[in-house]
Amino acid sequence: MLGDRPYRLLRAVRGLTLIDLPNSEECCGFGGTFSVKNPDVSVAMGSDKVRHVRETGAEVLVAADRSCLMHLGGLMSRSRGGVRTMHLAEVLAQTEESQAGHRHGRAS
Repeated sequence: MLGDRPYRLLRAVRGLTLIDLPNSEECCGFGGTFSVKNPDVSVAMGSDKVRHVRETGAEVLVAADRSCLMHLGGLMSRSRGGVRTMHLAEVLAQTEESQAGHRHGRAS
């Protein structure tokens, strides 16, 4: 279990505004074979999560689980939601690259 570790890492990123996702503890409906065995339920659960994402007004949804991002990103792109998905590692890598560029006098 990751607990609040991803949230703590994101809070340390300068220039990033975090918005809490309502009902973030609820599953997106994609895990394991669940989405294959229960496709309608999977889409319904994902759609609920997407609705919560949109209600936040966030531009980017960040998560630590690639399958959740794939499921939610697919649902959002089909409905032209305008919210991008990024894995936590991508955000942290971009932050590191940006900071390295500034330490060496380059603008990223």
